[in-house]
Amino acid sequence: MNSFRTLNNVAGWLVFALAAIVLGAAAEPTGSLWDCGEFISGAYKLQVVHPPGAPVFLLVGRLFAWGGSLVSNDPSSIAYAVNLMSALCTAFGAMFICWGTTIMARIALVGRGNEPEGGQAIAVVGAGVVAGLTSAFISSVWFSAVEGEVYAMSTFFTCMTLWAVLKWYNLPDTAQADRWLVFAIYSTGLSIGVHLLSLLTFPALAMFYYFKKREKITLTGTLVAAGAGVLFILLVQSLIITGIPKLWGFYDKLMVNSFGMPFHSGVYPTLLTLGVVFWFLLKRAQKNGNGLAQRMIVAFGVMIIAYLAYGMVVIRANANTPINMNNPSDAMRLLPYLNREQYGERPLLRGPDFDARPIRYERTPRYGRVGDRYEIVEQKIDPVFSPGDQSLFPRMGDYTQGRPALYRKWIDKPNGKTTFGDNIEFFFKYQIGWMYWRYFMWNFAGRQNGDQGYYSWDPSAGNWISGIDFYDEMRLGNQQELPEFQKNSAARNKYYMIPFFLGLLGMFFHMQRRPRDFAALMALFIITGIGIIVYSNQPPNEPRERDYVLAGSFVTFAMWVGLSVLALYDLLGNRLKMPGLAGAGVATALALTAPLLIVTQNWDDHSRSKHYASRDYASNFLNSCEPNAIIFTYGDNDTYPLWYCQEVEGIRTDVRVVNLSLIAVDWYIEQLRRTVNNSPAIKMSIASDKIRGDKRTQIPYLADQDSGREMELQQWLKFIAEDHRLPIPGGEEFETFVPSNKLFMAVDKEQVRKYNVVSDSAIVDTMHFSLGLSEKSPFLIKDQLAMLDIIANNIWERPIYWAVTVREERLLGLQDYMQLEGLALRLVPVKSQSDLRAYGMVGAGRVNEDIAFKNIMEKWAWGNFDKEKLHVDRSYMPSLQTMRVAIIRTGRQLVADGKKEQAIQLADKYFEVFPDYNFPNDQFTAFMADLYARAGANDKAAATIRKMAGSLEEQMRFHQSLSPRFQDGYEQDYQYALGNLQTLLRVADDMKDSTLANELEQQFEPYLPSQAPPMPGNIPKS
Repeated sequence: MNSFRTLNNVAGWLVFALAAIVLGAAAEPTGSLWDCGEFISGAYKLQVVHPPGAPVFLLVGRLFAWGGSLVSNDPSSIAYAVNLMSALCTAFGAMFICWGTTIMARIALVGRGNEPEGGQAIAVVGAGVVAGLTSAFISSVWFSAVEGEVYAMSTFFTCMTLWAVLKWYNLPDTAQADRWLVFAIYSTGLSIGVHLLSLLTFPALAMFYYFKKREKITLTGTLVAAGAGVLFILLVQSLIITGIPKLWGFYDKLMVNSFGMPFHSGVYPTLLTLGVVFWFLLKRAQKNGNGLAQRMIVAFGVMIIAYLAYGMVVIRANANTPINMNNPSDAMRLLPYLNREQYGERPLLRGPDFDARPIRYERTPRYGRVGDRYEIVEQKIDPVFSPGDQSLFPRMGDYTQGRPALYRKWIDKPNGKTTFGDNIEFFFKYQIGWMYWRYFMWNFAGRQNGDQGYYSWDPSAGNWISGIDFYDEMRLGNQQELPEFQKNSAARNKYYMIPFFLGLLGMFFHMQRRPRDFAALMALFIITGIGIIVYSNQPPNEPRERDYVLAGSFVTFAMWVGLSVLALYDLLGNRLKMPGLAGAGVATALALTAPLLIVTQNWDDHSRSKHYASRDYASNFLNSCEPNAIIFTYGDNDTYPLWYCQEVEGIRTDVRVVNLSLIAVDWYIEQLRRTVNNSPAIKMSIASDKIRGDKRTQIPYLADQDSGREMELQQWLKFIAEDHRLPIPGGEEFETFVPSNKLFMAVDKEQVRKYNVVSDSAIVDTMHFSLGLSEKSPFLIKDQLAMLDIIANNIWERPIYWAVTVREERLLGLQDYMQLEGLALRLVPVKSQSDLRAYGMVGAGRVNEDIAFKNIMEKWAWGNFDKEKLHVDRSYMPSLQTMRVAIIRTGRQLVADGKKEQAIQLADKYFEVFPDYNFPNDQFTAFMADLYARAGANDKAAATIRKMAGSLEEQMRFHQSLSPRFQDGYEQDYQYALGNLQTLLRVADDMKDSTLANELEQQFEPYLPSQAPPMPGNIPKS
């Protein structure tokens, strides 16, 4: 017995060690994209991150960040330490999966409470090792394991909770053993402070409890047990996660408003109430001799204790840290923060489709601090729809971002009212077939490439593959003639479906041997997969792939991959009569091919050990700004990495980053009015009480009241800050209205010279612009008002920039007053003709080629992609594309100003920092060849053209090799190739190089249609 326990313990720690070494070596050495910059910054300084917060992650992350700061003076070590935390969490999770699988395996072989011996022991331990390693290295888990995000720690808690339940399940049915159930519930309580995924283990937990406690098992009893687990999730959500803050809010409002007590006084009666309730329940359970009730009450108690980690969020919000998302500084602000109200709601059981319109709105008052009291500061507005516009199981309710048309594409219904059947069709086609099954097969069959997949009918991007060419060709077209950069893509991973088939083998073996245990594990597999798909109700064309949220489901399947060892062991022993030890060894070796294939295939695209792009590209935005600047940004990837640069690595802390995704709410506007790091407070003229809560959220523009007269911006702001009440139907009113659509700012040339805004003789006396409001767009939104307030009060004293990744409409009609200085557009009192059609946002206003050239050549960093052969994730594309377009526009301006040598240097720099071993030759290569030619470097232009021609020929040959069925799917790539060829031909013609032109025509003659399309004249927008 002791020998098996020792072997089992060694196996678990071996899995931990291997996973920790591999994932630790693969962890990103600095901040990553998306939310990681925010979370690492939050962990380092214990700041308040976006709803619903992650206090346990931040507290543990703070320990790792502190450790990282001790071992090195390089601030990036802080980020690596937090990333390493994720790697270690994943490794520990794999260890628990290993031990959980050995429990299931030995129950399947020798029953509950018995220990295997000999070949059985080796097979059981082999199953655990295979399951553990598979769970650590599958794609969706590895993605989160190397970055500072919550999902790795969340998966760890899920794995630990499952292991604790299985450990209890395997022990004799005693009260002493029930402590493991209490521990499992405590684990889920801690996980609430990271992510809510671990709560989804409760249905499986309830089923294991039922199977162990009842001798006679029925289908009805099993379903009731699973339902009880679901009910437990709802109770935790309503009684703990939102119930405790509601109770605190009730008491706090009572104590403050009725008794004149200080804010937060409600904490004391809240804790007293909880204490009294638990004391009463425990005494009653003890009096009745109900041990189960006692243990359940204790379990709820420890879950509440774990949940109180959220006190850190309130404490740090009151400290007003530099990152203080939603400012949940009191009970009234905490509840909507925990409910994630800013993200809206997606009904699950019954709701409207995308074409439905509300018949009325329900308003719920929201309280906030006003002086020393709580008063109503805003209304939570919920739309109410006609019953006829609602259907069961609504799957298609998002009417934003062009999604109605996308919904119709997926159900192939161009028009007409959607039905319940349409929702079911969308659910199975998109949410299950595309957003679950595709991700599942990425992890256990193989992945086509690193491109984001949007449509199941597009064979070129984001699909799963098997690695078996004839099968993949039936689904995705000719795989032999793929262009080299696609065929050799690091993100092209082939597992030959071995993990998938081993998982099925283990699943069927488990179902045959232990149908009850299989049912409980299947419940976990479904609820952490399909259940999350149902709950999240994903609309089409998400901003990025969402496979990481389904890690719990994939980790569960990894346990069945491990249990395939038992199926193979049984086959080898019973069919081939192989001796026990030998059979166990062979079975384990065969099953180990799954994690071995996965880790070797995934390493080149999942390892981020040499990636610095998120930090470097973010620093390029900051270093494109003058000292003490204000820069408007938009979205996660051009805001959170900038916060990371400033908060953790101290890069350009003088620049104030203003996130346009947040500026429409009062708490964020108030934070702009304070000093942060080395950035002074932003001056604003509209008083805080005028924009508190929902005041001036929407300001109406009445075209018939606009005289057409321009207003000076400061006077216009003064008018809007005043109350000019405008009644509307329903007894409500707007506080004010927009008096004019046309604005101007008088240019103070003395201030312009004093602050060195621009030294140009073309400085205008007045800057005129229009807000673009109309009867079709009749509201000014609070974010626009705040932006105009910032501009009016800071324009001459502080440089004001827009990141080139901001949307064009966010320029507020000022596009012709922009000046490109790198990755930022500066507002200047010089009017220029914009070229937004050709360059997108980069084409706004004019170019200061000298500043831009210096920033690009001397200040920009390149993520190590210029030095090492690495996988370039598609999430970098917005930054990459805008950098390249900025280089092209700057280079062309240099040529136009006669600075051809500098233009050539810039083109040389482009090919140095975007080498073809990391970046395929594409339209930007063609544009750089054009830049060489414009600057007179014909030899370099010709060499670039010939080099690119080879890549184009591969693409056209591939397209020609496809059957008509697949050519449509790759048509866009083919058209891009044709457009690039036209560019090359035009450049060769401009250089008067007839030899080169003839070469190109002969080379591509077999692939060209009878009439080639005209050359596209635009640089694609960012």
